[in-house]
Formats: sequence, C-alpha cells, structure tokens
Amino acid sequence: MSTRHDVCASKEVTIGTLKPVKVGRMTVVLARLPCGSLRAVSGRCPHHGARLEFGCITGLTEAIGRDAMKMEREGEILRCPWHGFEFDLVSGEPAVAPPSARSMRLRFFDVAEDNERVLVTI
Repeated sequence: MSTRHDVCASKEVTIGTLKPVKVGRMTVVLARLPCGSLRAVSGRCPHHGARLEFGCITGLTEAIGRDAMKMEREGEILRCPWHGFEFDLVSGEPAVAPPSARSMRLRFFDVAEDNERVLVTI
C-alpha cells in the first residue's frame, strides 16, 4: 500500500539543487528540472549505494572542436558524489551505458505539488 507524504514547501526545491528529505527511515532526494517539473529519487546510488544528497546536478558535455566543449541538457543529469556516475533525471537511465551487463537505474517515486507543498508517494 502506498502512502503520500508531505515532505517540504515547494519553494524549497529549486532548479539545479538537490533537496534531501526524510520519509520514515529513508532519504529521498528531490530535484526540480529546468522545465519546472519535480523528480523524487531514492537517496542511494544504484551503483554502490553512495548518498546521492551529496551529489550534484549538471548537464552533458560535448566536444565541438579540438579546444571547445558545449553543455547540453543542463540541469537534467544527477552525478553521484562517490564514483561520478551520471544519471538522467528525466528517464532514470545512466547518462552513459555502464560497462557491465548490470542495469543501473535511478529509483523514482511519484511526486506532486499541492497547495505549495511537495508530496511524495512511497
């Protein structure tokens, strides 16, 4: 049975930052994408269990020449603080396919905003 939890005020979740919240004994990490939508993910990295609340939100870089790079999808990639694994906050998939056959994916929870509050369903 799923339960909806009121975890914080909407204004506490800003674009480009991570907002860790406690839901029972579990940590859930909230992020707001540049488009304004919210994501709620498990606080543990699917690679080796690092605490994602200490990670960062970034984008993907692409080389556009010998000495130049450009940033794409800024604000949509979550980088783990431990090994630097990057995950797509839109799909949950790794930003780059892992070398092993093991599939790693962010664990998403349903998240909504109601009356300027963030509600997470677990």
